[in-house]
Amino acid sequence: MTAVLALTAFKATFGLVVVFFVIFPLLLHGLIGFALAQSAGEHQDNLDLFEGGEDTKQTY
Repeated sequence: MTAVLALTAFKATFGLVVVFFVIFPLLLHGLIGFALAQSAGEHQDNLDLFEGGEDTKQTY
């Protein structure tokens, strides 16, 4: 018994469209949102320290 690995043209095109126009953009938007959230948190920490607050980060 042999497995056929060939795809039809439609299946191959549809798979590429799903990967490059659905999955990658969703992943990219998630990563950008995560980076923005991290940046906003760091900015707030910097403002707190600038105003004379204490450093609340714990380093181990």
